[in-house]
Amino acid sequence: MGLRNHKKAIQITSAIMIAIFGISMLVTGILFLKNNVFGAANHREVIATVNGTKIYRDDFEREVYSLKNQLKEINQQKIQQLSQVGVSADNIKNVPDNIINEYVLQLIINKEVLLSSAKELGIKISNATVNQDFETYQKQSKLGRKEFAQYLTSVGYNISSFKKSIKDQKTIEKMREKLFSNDKITDEEIKKAYERNKYTQAFANQDFEDVKDQIKENMTQDKDIMILNSYLAKAKQKAKIQFKDKEFEKMYARMTTVVAQNGEYKYTNEAVNEQIVNSVSQTQQGYSEKLVNDLKSTLKTNLDKFVKISNKAKAAGIKADPDLVGVDQLRDYSQKYYNYLIDTYKPDDATLQARFNSKKESYNIPNSISGYVIGEEYQAGQSDFDAAKKQAEDIMKTTTKDNFAAKAKEFSKDPGSANNGGSLGETADLSQLVPEFSNAVRSGKAGDIVGPIKTQFGYHIIYIQSKDPKNENVAKVSHILITPTISEASKQKVIKKVQDLKAEIESKKVAWSTVEKQDKYKFSVKERFKKMVKSDAIPGIGKNDELMNQIFGLQLNGILERNDTTGYYLITKTSEVPFTPATFENSKERVRLELAHEYADKQLEII
Repeated sequence: MGLRNHKKAIQITSAIMIAIFGISMLVTGILFLKNNVFGAANHREVIATVNGTKIYRDDFEREVYSLKNQLKEINQQKIQQLSQVGVSADNIKNVPDNIINEYVLQLIINKEVLLSSAKELGIKISNATVNQDFETYQKQSKLGRKEFAQYLTSVGYNISSFKKSIKDQKTIEKMREKLFSNDKITDEEIKKAYERNKYTQAFANQDFEDVKDQIKENMTQDKDIMILNSYLAKAKQKAKIQFKDKEFEKMYARMTTVVAQNGEYKYTNEAVNEQIVNSVSQTQQGYSEKLVNDLKSTLKTNLDKFVKISNKAKAAGIKADPDLVGVDQLRDYSQKYYNYLIDTYKPDDATLQARFNSKKESYNIPNSISGYVIGEEYQAGQSDFDAAKKQAEDIMKTTTKDNFAAKAKEFSKDPGSANNGGSLGETADLSQLVPEFSNAVRSGKAGDIVGPIKTQFGYHIIYIQSKDPKNENVAKVSHILITPTISEASKQKVIKKVQDLKAEIESKKVAWSTVEKQDKYKFSVKERFKKMVKSDAIPGIGKNDELMNQIFGLQLNGILERNDTTGYYLITKTSEVPFTPATFENSKERVRLELAHEYADKQLEII
């Protein structure tokens, strides 16, 4: 259904949604638990303290409720998908309450440990910063202050608690910056990573300059996750965690029970809980005792292997990062040892020649080109929206409850609901729909037909069939969506904009690279391609064999204008690599690296 405003939803909820993917997601800046404050603090039940900070039962229960519903919804989607293809969904079971409870408790404790540790690092967030971010969230929501407060209430917040979550988020962001400030990936490390992997699928046909930023980002993120996990582990060892409720104390004891140990290294039930939630969230399987047993077995197997690899690494003179502890230290050893095996693998020429001869054709250098695709997709202009509004107003004049379904089937452009008479289902969650639509339903009464209501999708005529008196975000609604038709005048504006750019490029006033990189050039398609072969899809346009032949046929720096149903584009070819047959000499390093990866994989497998 076209009504869900994903972009706005991300902007509003990224700081407040409950995390379900484990502590490592803190690195991305989106793992922040809610800490609501409803009513006077002295009326709330304290279940635990972390370094003096209170954890309240109502916070815990809200997080449990939220996570439980999210996991159930994910399972429901799996069941629906499986049933549509005729596959039994009997094995899709929900995660038991005790595991959800433990997982939520460990997330809350981890967050409070990090926040209290941030104080030791001298990190403070001013109220002015919090207020500024709050205003930004409100502006992004495009809601008035009163409507934004109502939205916060609908997702379990008030203004004070939302500001608290913003402060927590900013605190952990600053903490991350400080923790990672000395963790710099050097240019030499990035270059080595590229050289090891330049012939793998991840970097195929890409030069170092094209992928160095991606490599740096991946290496930095992996390292930062390990640093944060290790910092948290050390902080938890020093943390003073006290329980006011015996049940929560028992819960904490269960989740910190060791399930796999090898010397000083161990996994606890915390790792099991995290992987259960990850598995149920990200795979097609549901919860089962077999899943739990398999996870525990895998953790034990992996831990034993990690320890063996670390011993091999130490024997080879490899040192782990001193900031890392526990399993993250073992991961560091493992990663470095794998790289060591690749770097030191030196087969003789006979071995290299045999591999080359066995798959010579695969080492040929294909004919490829580099260049740019820059253009603008056709979009409806104001006059097109005005025409859509006039059509919606005319339809509204003759629309009644009795003929609403027929009108929707005849006129609505929402592919997800038109054939169902405009119905959005037995119940619609208004908090997941665009604000203009949701507010119109909240303001109307059951039985009303309201509209036309303008959203980014067009104009809506909304039939409010019923409303849940206990929840303002639940209603049964149908709608007719009238989308604007892109007029020829709107298309001509796009064509002129693109042709004006072509004139600037041809007169040398601007370079292709400048347009592609700089935000001041507002084009919906700005793509650079490198080493594109004829079987590839054209960036920004898609698969088109005829057009691809035309691009390959261009002279260097020639410009091809492309006008199709989606938009108007300029395409240029800036360089071309001719087909080059493979020889042993020009393929020797590629063959070595291919064999080195196979060797490293095998060595780790047999350890």
